[in-house]
Formats: sequence, C-alpha cells, structure tokens
Amino acid sequence: MDARALPAITRSSLADATAGLLRERILGGVFPPGTRLVEADIARQLRTSRGPVREALAMLRAEGLAREEPGRGSYVSVLSRREVEEIYEIRAALESAAALLVIERGNLAEFAALDVALAEMRRTAKLGDRGAFVDADLSLHGELCRLSGNERLYQAWETQVGLLRALIRLEITRLEATLDPLIVEHENLVAELRSGDLERATRACWALFRDTSRRITEGRAEDGVAGAGFAGLMELLPGR
Repeated sequence: MDARALPAITRSSLADATAGLLRERILGGVFPPGTRLVEADIARQLRTSRGPVREALAMLRAEGLAREEPGRGSYVSVLSRREVEEIYEIRAALESAAALLVIERGNLAEFAALDVALAEMRRTAKLGDRGAFVDADLSLHGELCRLSGNERLYQAWETQVGLLRALIRLEITRLEATLDPLIVEHENLVAELRSGDLERATRACWALFRDTSRRITEGRAEDGVAGAGFAGLMELLPGR
C-alpha cells in the first residue's frame, strides 16, 4: 500500500479510531478495492503499534470491508450495492421496530431527546461542521432505539454504528451545497413519530433510509458500490 497521509491518532480507543479512519478511506474510494492493507505501514503512518491496527483490520473484515488472504494479508473488499442495501434494510427494520415500541409506550415527554438531537443537527449544519452533524444524526437514531426500551434492539443497533458513521460521512459528500434535505427528512420522521400513527412513522423511517441508500450508492458503479438501492423495499411497508 503506498503512503497516503493518515493523521496521528490521539483518541483513547486506538483500534476503534484506526478502524474509523480506514472505513472512511475505503468507502470514500481513497483505498480502492484490491488495495493491500499492510499492518506495519498503517501503524507507522498512524504512529501507533501494530496491535490496534490488527484489531482494526479484524473489525473491517467482520463488516465485509476487508478480506484476508492466507499468507498474504488483508485487502480492501468490494462493498456491493446489495451489501449497502442490506445494511440499510437492517437499519430500517431495527428502527421501524423501535418506532412501534416507542409509539406503543406513548410517553410523549421522551421525545425531548429526539428534539435535542434534531436541534443539534440544525446547529451543526448552520456552522458547516459536518463531522458534528454526523454525530448528531447518529445520536437521534440511537435515541430512537434507546427509547424503545428494548435493550437487545439497542445493542443490535450499536453494533452497526462504526460502519454507519462512515457511510453517513460518505452520504453527506453527495450534498455539497446544503444539508437541508437530511434535516427535513429527520424532521418528518420525528413529526410522524410524535403523531402516534405507526403506519406513517414506519413509512417515514423506510423512506429516509431509501433516500440515504440512494445518495450513498449514487455514482459509485466503478467502485462496486452502485445503483439506486432499496428496490422493492417499500413493498414491505404496512398497508402495501
């Protein structure tokens, strides 16, 4: 792997931080499919030991972003359109289930946590701080899953956070002018949840992820991440 500058890591969780940096470069096309991920080279560039790098590569292999060839090391995999769709099918299924549980509980006071995250999305978008915007986006969805009261559902959502963070960062690069479309989508989702109408809330959830999948995969045919995504998924919604 040639030397493509990576910043030194100062965060406490070196393995997680290393995996995060590599995810972003893989999904952003900096490390294209077939690129060899050499532990020693990455550790040297990040000024860390090989242990955290080895753990990070194991995370990427578990997520399907890297593959290991016996005796040769790790290489960047192709993340296909279908794999992106599957990631967002999981998100939509988890968060639709969370929406059902939240609406059934009917405690509108708990929606304050979603309002706080939504306000933070607006604030960071206005400042142009896209990294903080991604954090606020994930915070909103994490709060939705937490408010479900189902700990296993929340834990299942948390296992996806690292990959989702990188995918959302890739998504917002498609929105060069403004983040307003994402804010509007999330405003609609929160409004439908507050309405207490399960069918409308579920549709808003799936529509958001359909549009997200489309933005992520748009224009990535040459990298193996291609197509509009979510073909036929709307047929799974209530009332169809």
